[in-house]
Amino acid sequence: MYRSRSRLSYKVVGSLILVFLLMFITFGILISITFENTKLASEKQKADLLLQTIEKSLQMALYLKFNEQIAEKVSPVVSVPGVIELSVRDNNGKLLYLYTTEKEKPLNIHNAISATHKIQEPTSGHFMGSITLYYNDLAYDETRQAMYNVFYGVGISIALIFFFAVWWVRYLLSPLSQIAQKVRDYRPGDQMVLEEEGSVEIEQIVTAFNAMQGTTYRYLRQMEAMNMSLEGAVKEKTLELENQYYSDRLTGLPNRFRLQEKLLQGEITALAIVNVDDFKEINDFFGIEIGDEMLIQIGAWLNVLSGSCYRLGSDEFVLTFSDTLSSTELEHRLITLMKLLDEKTFTIKDESLNIRVTIGVALGTENVLTRADIALHYAKENKKQIAFYNQEERVEEQYRSNLTMASDVRRALFEHRILCHYQPIVDFKTGEIHKYETLVRMIDDAGNMIPPMEFLPIAKQTKLYPQITLEVLYQACTLFATRSEEFSINLSDSDIRNSHTVSEIIRTITETGTAPRIVFEILESEGIESYEEVTQFITKVKALGAKIAIDDFGTGYSNFENILKLSVDYIKIDGSLIREISSNPRHHIIVETIIDFARKIGAKTIAEFVSDEEIYNTLKNLDVDYSQGYFTGKPISLS
Repeated sequence: MYRSRSRLSYKVVGSLILVFLLMFITFGILISITFENTKLASEKQKADLLLQTIEKSLQMALYLKFNEQIAEKVSPVVSVPGVIELSVRDNNGKLLYLYTTEKEKPLNIHNAISATHKIQEPTSGHFMGSITLYYNDLAYDETRQAMYNVFYGVGISIALIFFFAVWWVRYLLSPLSQIAQKVRDYRPGDQMVLEEEGSVEIEQIVTAFNAMQGTTYRYLRQMEAMNMSLEGAVKEKTLELENQYYSDRLTGLPNRFRLQEKLLQGEITALAIVNVDDFKEINDFFGIEIGDEMLIQIGAWLNVLSGSCYRLGSDEFVLTFSDTLSSTELEHRLITLMKLLDEKTFTIKDESLNIRVTIGVALGTENVLTRADIALHYAKENKKQIAFYNQEERVEEQYRSNLTMASDVRRALFEHRILCHYQPIVDFKTGEIHKYETLVRMIDDAGNMIPPMEFLPIAKQTKLYPQITLEVLYQACTLFATRSEEFSINLSDSDIRNSHTVSEIIRTITETGTAPRIVFEILESEGIESYEEVTQFITKVKALGAKIAIDDFGTGYSNFENILKLSVDYIKIDGSLIREISSNPRHHIIVETIIDFARKIGAKTIAEFVSDEEIYNTLKNLDVDYSQGYFTGKPISLS
């Protein structure tokens, strides 16, 4: 980091110093080693010559064992300046003579030059002893010190030269520092003036930089112009996207998002949702294109008439009011609007169409959209053309209760608190129980038993119904896999049209081996939307041995011809006919007709809601096959 951010002058001079130091140290070490080796060899040769001068005389003294003459024989050597120690030993290593300079020895013995010669007999050449010399030449030390002084001097001289070089390089590069300072202080739009002075290279840099500055200035002006153009385009596009976000694509009216924004501002004091009646039939009959054009014209007409119209979605529009109106005044306005709409004819591609609407109205500023929607649903359910939200009807509480129940059902499924009870079906002729109907129950968080009429309608609205059907199927098939009676399970038209549910039904009755004893009760009272899909289902399960019953027969809108298509095994007569069969002659005739019809198509009859002995005896006399109700047996747990 420091190297990368240091001054250029420091980098240049530092690099030169580093290179020189490496070279200086390398050459210094080589020269020092060479000098040491050369000088040492010379001094050793000198020591050898000194020993050679006394070697012959010392050889004869040792050979003749004249040990007392040794001092005399070596005196020419020990008298030489620089001799630190000289010792003579025999062939056993015994010291025969020792000369030492006591003052110099401790200081110089470690740095001294040593030489050892072996002394042999003159005739046989046998080893007689040795002579060792420690020698310190002052000239050698002085020469070495002189060499070190030369190196120190050269090093100091070079250091001074490089110090001057650093100053000189910094001086040469000072224009670059000035340029760098001006560049650091530069702001877009400034006109920076750089002087061309110094070396040719500096002048080239300044010239190039001035040219670049001119080009940058021109580009800056162009970028400013482009930015202004882009800002305008962005504002235009933002406005376009905002209009798309807040506008309905089909009608061009303000949409739900714009309405919610207005509601948050608190300026709206009343709101009416206008729903086009039977708009689906218009789409189905005339086509989507004409349906869309119809919505466009309706929206434009309402907007002109009211001055504040929004498209909520699909076939619903919203009219808002900001002035203070009583419910009577607002109702009068809306009734007038509906009368005008009744007289209005919309012409679309040579087609003349009239429409009717249903209106839900809410006053105030709090949750007004939700409350108007509640009022609209109330109007549709009660076949009214206009309805005002009434807080006393506690519809919102019912909605919250429905949400709570939906959550309870979902949790009950997860925690296995959906249970089955089984109601006996009694043979009128024998009085024996050969069949059971499977009835579903739910246990709530507190352990209370919840009847199906409280949670099944909510389950159908929240798409939990198929899961309940499969749970009931699994429990019943698992139980009756080990029993011999027939058992029935209720299926809705939506169950049969659900391919996943049908696949699980077939898999379960096959794996449990209950197909020959299961009866699928199809709820005729709810209406059958697709007889083709129901017929395909019946064909599949009958091929496995299952039977089919029509439940609640006599109350739905299916005719006898459609029932014939289904090839049923049982017809369950609806309880509303059974309850009053003893006292109502018309019900008696209808039940007789159903029994006769069932007998002719080969189906058995089951009477539901047999609650007392009188009803039981009446049905028995009519030759009904089976009885089901509290009189013959209440739903119980068989597990």
